[in-house]
Amino acid sequence: MTRNWKPFPLLLAISCVATGLLAKASAAQPFTLEAVTDFIDELSAARQPVTANQIRSMMATLRECGVKRVSWAYYGDGHGGYFHSPRILKDGRTENIPARTYQQLGNPLKVAVQAAHAEGLELYAYYKPYETGLGVVAPEGSLEASNFGRLSHKGGRLTSMMDRFVLDNPHLRIKRRSDDLRSSDASTPVCTLRLIKKNDAPTRIRKENLQIWASRLNHRYQQLEIDFDLRESVELAERDIYDLKNTLVTRKGDPVRVLTLSGFQLEHPYILVTTNFTSGKSDFENTVMEMLVALDAEGRNIPGVFSDGWAIWDLQKSNFRQWGLFFDYGFGRHRRFLDSSNVRGNLGLIAFTRGRNKYLTGALCETEPEVRQYWLSCIEEMLDAGVDGIDLRVENHSTHTDYPEEYGFNQAVLEACKRRGAIDLETIAKVRGDAYTEFLRQARQRISTRGKRMRVNLHVDWFRSDRPLGRQLAFPANITFNWKQWVEEGLMDEAILRFLSIPFARLLADPVAHTMVESCRRAGIPITVNKYLSEPQQLHHQIATVQQDGRFSGFILYETASFLKWGPGSACRVTMEPVSTAKSALQGPSRE
Repeated sequence: MTRNWKPFPLLLAISCVATGLLAKASAAQPFTLEAVTDFIDELSAARQPVTANQIRSMMATLRECGVKRVSWAYYGDGHGGYFHSPRILKDGRTENIPARTYQQLGNPLKVAVQAAHAEGLELYAYYKPYETGLGVVAPEGSLEASNFGRLSHKGGRLTSMMDRFVLDNPHLRIKRRSDDLRSSDASTPVCTLRLIKKNDAPTRIRKENLQIWASRLNHRYQQLEIDFDLRESVELAERDIYDLKNTLVTRKGDPVRVLTLSGFQLEHPYILVTTNFTSGKSDFENTVMEMLVALDAEGRNIPGVFSDGWAIWDLQKSNFRQWGLFFDYGFGRHRRFLDSSNVRGNLGLIAFTRGRNKYLTGALCETEPEVRQYWLSCIEEMLDAGVDGIDLRVENHSTHTDYPEEYGFNQAVLEACKRRGAIDLETIAKVRGDAYTEFLRQARQRISTRGKRMRVNLHVDWFRSDRPLGRQLAFPANITFNWKQWVEEGLMDEAILRFLSIPFARLLADPVAHTMVESCRRAGIPITVNKYLSEPQQLHHQIATVQQDGRFSGFILYETASFLKWGPGSACRVTMEPVSTAKSALQGPSRE
């Protein structure tokens, strides 16, 4: 029988109509406006300890904005909070607003739960298991390091925002491999410094412009009055170089200009190269990690970590003349100019110190049984505080390093690999991923037993093969996060679609985000979109877009420190107008 019509287009049309009807039907489902409070950010801006009345005022203000649920970041609230070092004031006195707040409130999470419930809001604990010690480092020779330093780290001492469990068990942090460094590298004299430009274009730098500074304690560097030989050459790049934005800086085999300084033996622990330019157009550009190579007397590379003067925390202090610098902080792929002015003390320089950090700053290794037990004890603390649920997030601020691929080699990991018959990166990633999944299983059981809900962040930036280089500092490397298995096993009651690198306009078309959403839909798991408030004027449009899509159960305002401020007394006000009117963007029923 001959047919003169084709069934597939008709079926496709029917499918599209059905999909449209489903989307409209889904759009009528309850849709919740939420907010995340990373309380430590509120404390960093506070001039006095935050009170219970202020937290109650915050919840009331959020309710007026249309928020129905608040996720409150947990930082050891049930056992006294993280260790916070005092801030040294100009007159020599010290103050410690975070510590005083925790002392006065007792358990900020519990206070927040009570305040939220009094205002008719739900409150979830917001838990980042890997965030147990930020990379807040004070230079070795500084007053801060001598008074408040707790653990050694390249450049100085870790001083603040550290869980007391980490302070008591630093060996349980994520460990670096130990089979690739020579013990002699720690004290080998530097006999040659190679400065490498991103291309072979001429540079304005001459011998008379170059300066070598050094320090014994990464504190108040001194210029070395030494002569040196300078050779300028053009060589071929040994590998492709990418910056933090995944942009190709230098292609392998392309010509690059190299300035080679030699004729000295530098034994100083900290070595810095800069120029005497104070104006004019800078031209000597490269990424921080690729700009300088230190060689020994035999021409061998001396492994080390670098600083360009920039920092994530305490940037205002960074100054090689008056204070010190931050090394290995995770932004080593930043592009920098060596010959820009260094008057501020934190630009126009490249600094080096030998060796690598033995451990990440504060992230604990999930494969260590003691770590998983500790994480579960924190889950119990959150439940005891009366939360309605717990959000779990892998992304953190305790894995910052320029060399993430070198970490994840704890003895517990290697022993587990031996039992599986291989010690390689693939097996290491599987062992660690399985350990994290086991933690989620046990957390799920404990949370469910208490009648509460567990929600997991699905990281669009990282749970993918084409990961953005700019996000690698925020996640542990050498581990496979089996998010599809988590969904299939039902290890979550709800999910969060979390992203940062992808623009909002491209989110719903992103293939990884699409797979995450559809996987959750098939499993009957509600999924909420988390959005940084980087485009406040687009907020209403973004809320409406997510709700009208029909597949999502809510929209999270990230985070309250960016749009709430306490005024006189306990009054809390909204500083971002689109947030104050956010509920007007909601269409149809919102969850009461």
